[in-house]
Amino acid sequence: MAQNSKQTEQKKTEQKKTHSSSSGRRSTLSLGSLVNLLAFLALAAAAILLVIGPILKCILTETGGGVIMQALNLVSQYCLLAAIAIPGWFFVKGKRRGWKIAYIVFLVVYIAGTILGMTLGI
Repeated sequence: MAQNSKQTEQKKTEQKKTHSSSSGRRSTLSLGSLVNLLAFLALAAAAILLVIGPILKCILTETGGGVIMQALNLVSQYCLLAAIAIPGWFFVKGKRRGWKIAYIVFLVVYIAGTILGMTLGI
């Protein structure tokens, strides 16, 4: 009888361990889902801007809608940035300091480039 209770306790402990390890996997899947969503949004915004952008630009220039086009472009670029930056950080995270510094430099250059591109119209 005592042996049966020990086996039951061991099964409960194993179930708890299995449950805790599977919960860690869920957070990884949700992060992957976020990256996938951001990549999809960046692709959708870029496609819309490429196809419909010239038409919208002609229509909206008369009504002052250039700001709307810039905003759509900025959203597209930052969705793309997030979709690239998150997995990029996970790649660099386990590497040496030089990789991390290069990552941060490239990230800052990209952000500055998008801001300058929007303000200067480049």
